[in-house]
Formats: sequence, structure tokens, C-alpha cells
Amino acid sequence: MSQEGVDLLLRGYRAFVAGDLEAIADMLDPEVEWVGDEAEGAFDRDDVLAILEERVAEGYHVTVDRCIGVGDRVVISMRFSRIEPDETDERPLQSRRFYLVGRYAAVVTTHEGRVARVEEHPHLDSALAAVGLEDQ
Repeated sequence: MSQEGVDLLLRGYRAFVAGDLEAIADMLDPEVEWVGDEAEGAFDRDDVLAILEERVAEGYHVTVDRCIGVGDRVVISMRFSRIEPDETDERPLQSRRFYLVGRYAAVVTTHEGRVARVEEHPHLDSALAAVGLEDQ
């Protein structure tokens, strides 16, 4: 089961990079629960799709650092960045620069080939500890 979960998340990653929100929607369980690290409560499927649509529209670049399957759960660690104009550069044809927006870590639970739950963590070590692993 571990490799199937990893493969599912990597397909989701590729769909996000391609802007294919329909493919991502097909990967989410109808009752998916997304628990944010600092959010009160949880996000449902519609919330998740709306957030991902915003991120695609904002031109986020995503790089997967780690994707580790543990039973029906997958620990994932990513970096997010986007290209923005340099607000301190007044030239009209300035070059664009990548800005690191942040890092992301989560434990994703899969069920019957779909994402059933996403539990965000403040960092990779926390996500690994949640599934009983340590960073090596």
C-alpha cells in the first residue's frame, strides 16, 4: 500500500504543476478532511479545491523534497515559490525573481486510491514523528 500512496501523491503533484485541477479533484475522497497546522477546524473538499485553484492562478512553483510511504499514510515535504516582480526595482522591464514562499510538510492518509485526510505539520521532523519515523 505504501507505494500506491506515494504514486497517488506524485500524480497529484504533477497534476498541480500542469494546472490540472480536474485530475486533482478525482484524487480526493468525497469526504476528504484537510487539517491545517494553524487552522481552526478542518477544510473540506470544496475548500481544498478552491485553495489549490488560487495557488495555480498565483503561479506557485512546487518542488517535492520527500515523499515516504508508511502503510496507508504518506509523509510529504515540499517547497513553494513563485515569481514576483521586485518591488524595489522601478524599471518597467525588470527581471522576475523567484521568492521562496515557504516549506510544507504533511501526513496524507489514503483510502481506496484517493486522498482521505491531510494533516499539515510545522516541519518534516514533526510529520515523520507522527508516523513513527525519524529523519535519517
